[in-house]
Amino acid sequence: MTTTAAATRRRLETEIPPFRHVAIQLLREVGEPSASFGQIANLLKTDSVLTLELLRVANSPLFCRRREITSVLHAIAFLGLDLVRSLAVTAALRGLIGQRSEIVHACWRHSLATALVCKRWSGLAGLESERCYTAGLIHDVGQLALLHVFKEYESAMTDALERGEQLPEAEKRVFGMNHGEAGKWLLSLWQCPFELQNVAALHEDPPSVPSYDGDLIRLVHAASQFANMVHMSVFPPLSEIDPRGIVTAFPEVHHWALEESLPEVAEWLLIGVNGVEANFV
Repeated sequence: MTTTAAATRRRLETEIPPFRHVAIQLLREVGEPSASFGQIANLLKTDSVLTLELLRVANSPLFCRRREITSVLHAIAFLGLDLVRSLAVTAALRGLIGQRSEIVHACWRHSLATALVCKRWSGLAGLESERCYTAGLIHDVGQLALLHVFKEYESAMTDALERGEQLPEAEKRVFGMNHGEAGKWLLSLWQCPFELQNVAALHEDPPSVPSYDGDLIRLVHAASQFANMVHMSVFPPLSEIDPRGIVTAFPEVHHWALEESLPEVAEWLLIGVNGVEANFV
């Protein structure tokens, strides 16, 4: 069974649970330094569920704290504005996935792994860490959306991949759009920044020509490939991933050290994903 892009967009618009208003506002402000502590605190306090999630994580073993964090303003002062933003978006995305099927869980873990690696490698790319984390976290929002709307997604894509078809091409054939296009459309619908829309649209095949968001897209691609390489993928890769293809996303001066560090990063990543996930159940 196949469908058109227009039909898929209609289903995405009507069947995807609304992304939390506060999280959308925070996504719109990614990379914008203008918001004050008080403005962000007041925004978060309009969503009591998200506030409780944020405070629970702020008081979790993920962060070494000397005393209990009891308010959003306290969390911002202790953790920093950017980290609070990214944790709030993480909590909102975790709530968006809804069902706990195995493949949805795999997509969530892949997104989280990509976000953590983006943050770790952000300095190598000369980019701001929490901006990179957010980009990595939402890069596969289109796949989460397709999984939610189309119950046949997993079986259709599994069959296509077993025939050697690439995932984006198979999605386009069956659903009229691939997950990158679906993600870009959703983020556009939510009026999120263009660079996040472009990350969603282009992370599978980053542009080779220079662009204002090209370094961010290449970083997300590299981090996503690394997550796939260490078995945090939604579907098994069709072929073995070459680590040298990952490190070439960064300036040449970092290649050798980065390739040597990959086993340690893989171990760190598993601990990090499990730690974050344990605090968002």
